[in-house]
Amino acid sequence: MQHCGFLCVLIVTFLVAISNAFSTAPIAYKCQRHTDVSVISRTPLKVDSSSFVLRSSFFDSFEDFKDEDDDDEDEDDEDDEDEYSDMDQQSIAAFRSKMGSLFGDEGSEDESSSVDELINYARSQSEGDKKEELVKDWATPAKTIKPGVVLLANPDAFCELPDTSKTSVSPDPSLLSKYGLVRPPPRDLGPDRQADLLPVIVVVEQDQFTTKGVLLNRRTGYLLGDLEQPDPKVGESMQILEKFCIQPLWFGGTDNSSSGLDMLHRCETVHEATKITEDGMYWGGDPAQAQEAMEDPSLGRIVTGFDFKFFVQNTQWLTKSLEQQYEEGIWIPSEVSAEVLFKSRDRMGTQKAKPLWTEVMELMGGEYQDMKDTFYHGDSD
Repeated sequence: MQHCGFLCVLIVTFLVAISNAFSTAPIAYKCQRHTDVSVISRTPLKVDSSSFVLRSSFFDSFEDFKDEDDDDEDEDDEDDEDEYSDMDQQSIAAFRSKMGSLFGDEGSEDESSSVDELINYARSQSEGDKKEELVKDWATPAKTIKPGVVLLANPDAFCELPDTSKTSVSPDPSLLSKYGLVRPPPRDLGPDRQADLLPVIVVVEQDQFTTKGVLLNRRTGYLLGDLEQPDPKVGESMQILEKFCIQPLWFGGTDNSSSGLDMLHRCETVHEATKITEDGMYWGGDPAQAQEAMEDPSLGRIVTGFDFKFFVQNTQWLTKSLEQQYEEGIWIPSEVSAEVLFKSRDRMGTQKAKPLWTEVMELMGGEYQDMKDTFYHGDSD
C-alpha cells in the first residue's frame, strides 16, 4: 500500500508539472512577440520579417510526448490559444494605431492582419520620409524673369538648324558674341560638349531698366589662388583669399561694368549680400569678409569654399530687351535648387560630368525633357 501511495503521488506530481509547462507556454510566446513588436516600432528598417516563426504549440518539437489519452487537455489548450490569440490581435491593433498616429494616418481604414504587413507598412513609411528628405536636386519652369531665376538657352536659337535645302540656318552672330561664342556649337563635338556651350545664366539683379546675370558654365581656366594684388606695406605682391584659393574663377559674361570679383554663395552671414532664392542662395558681399563669415557659429551647417562661386564680369540686358528675347523663345526660364547650381561638374576619372543645361532640362521633365532628348538625338552618352 505504501508503494501504491508513493506511485500515485509521483504520477500526480508528473501530471501537474506537465500541465503547468503546457499552460505557461503561450504566455512565454506572447511575451516574446511583444518584445519583437516593440523593436519594430523603434527600428522598422532593421527587422527581418523572415525571422518571425509563429508556433501553435509549445510542444511542436516534442511530438513524441503526445499521448492519445490527452484529448481533454488538447481541448483546454485550444481554448487557451484562442484567448492568447485574441490578446495578440489586440496588441497588433494597438501597434497599428500607434504607427498610424506616428505617420499621420490615424483615420486610415486599411487594416493590417499580420506582423509582416505591419513591418512592410512601417518600412514603406520610413523610406518615403527618407526619400522626401533627400530630394535636394530639383528644377521647375519659371513663369517670370526675376533675381534667382536661371535662363537656359534654347538650342534652336544658338545652334545650326537643318532646313529642307540640306543647308544649315545659323543663329544671329550678335546673339552668340554676347555670351562669348564666336560660332554655333559644332555638332562634331558631341551632345555633352555642345550642351556645355549653351549659355546658362542666373539672374542676380533687376530693376525696371536693366537686368544683370552671370554665366554659370564658363570657366576662365584660373583659380582664385592665381590672383594677386599689391601689398602697399611691403611693396610686393601677395596672394589673397587663402580659404578660396582652390576655387575656380568663372567668366560671368562680356559686360565689364563691375570692378573686382562678384560672388554667388550660400552663406547668409556674409555682409551686404542679397538673398535671391528661397533655398538660400545669395549674391554679393565682400570676399575677404566671407572668409570670416564661413566660421560664424550661428550657421546651422558647415560652410566651405565650395559654397561660393566667384566671377569676373557679368551679363547685362535692358529689361525690356530681355523680356522680348523671352517672348521670342530664346530663353527657357527655370527655378533651380542651389544644390544643382553648386554641384561640382569636374570629370571624375572615366565618369563624365553631366552638363548643367542637361541636368536642369531633365529635372524639369515633360516638354523640356523631350527638347533635351531631341538635342541629344537620343544619345546622351
